[in-house]
Amino acid sequence: MEKAIQKEAPSLAYAIDIGMIDLKNAEFYMTTGGFTGLKYSGQDYNRITLRRAFPIGNPMEYISVADKDNKEIGMIRSLSDLSEKQYSIVLTELEKRYYSPTVYEVKSVKDKLGYVYMELLIGRDDSKYKKNCALKDVSKNIRMLDDDRLIITDVDGNRYIIQSLSGLDKKSFKRLEPYLF
Repeated sequence: MEKAIQKEAPSLAYAIDIGMIDLKNAEFYMTTGGFTGLKYSGQDYNRITLRRAFPIGNPMEYISVADKDNKEIGMIRSLSDLSEKQYSIVLTELEKRYYSPTVYEVKSVKDKLGYVYMELLIGRDDSKYKKNCALKDVSKNIRMLDDDRLIITDVDGNRYIIQSLSGLDKKSFKRLEPYLF
């Protein structure tokens, strides 16, 4: 049995050790279809997925890069290590994946059949619009990020950020207060 464990250990270590991408040998690009691709170490990955390892705490560091089959290619240690052009391509892709508009106002909150339905005034970059969303488990899907910031995640996986609870108007805070644990 001990020999069987020894045989599995090297393959497991290989699977876990994905390593850092050597950015000197990497070129991120946009495909004609609008996808993000990567030329790296002699291979062309015409569609990649980028994920933040620490999306809230360190959003610009430790970026996972995977191929279209979701197989890890490696990690980018820091976006600041990229050239300006490469940085722009990677950041654009991450912004699409991690779009989290700011909540400016909580218009209404209703409990119904185990769901919480919210009407929010959300936006980004000077454009605001109303958004209706549903939450299943508020204890997991309304979370404090720090002392004053809050994240709301709806049933579709969309994330909404309240940048400052203390900056919300009184009506919005009162509507949200019963769900703050």
